[in-house]
Amino acid sequence: MRQFLSFCDIVFCGENMEKLETYEQFLKIKPNPLSIVMAKTETCTVCRPVLFRLEQLLQHYADVPFYTIDIAKVDEFRGQQLIFTVPTILIFAEGQEILRESRFVDFDRIKRLLDLATETH
Repeated sequence: MRQFLSFCDIVFCGENMEKLETYEQFLKIKPNPLSIVMAKTETCTVCRPVLFRLEQLLQHYADVPFYTIDIAKVDEFRGQQLIFTVPTILIFAEGQEILRESRFVDFDRIKRLLDLATETH
């Protein structure tokens, strides 16, 4: 039987990236001073290059925790956070959502926000 490589086997998948498996895990990280959550699915072809780009950007922000969550496996996250499409990137500061980017992600906007947020922390 042939074994296929995942996207993370082929390209760098950040050391700071963690997978959230339950909604309860998300609730525990949400109050952090700053955190990024990317909602995706395994079958989303757009998610792979967005994840790669986001990881490249986050190499400059090593102190910012980064999480991914598969919304096909964690329905409660999709419902509670009103995720209607993937990829969706959510940035939280002390429990409050401060940025949401979906489908067509503006990485410059994310970078500007991270620059401002990390200079105040």
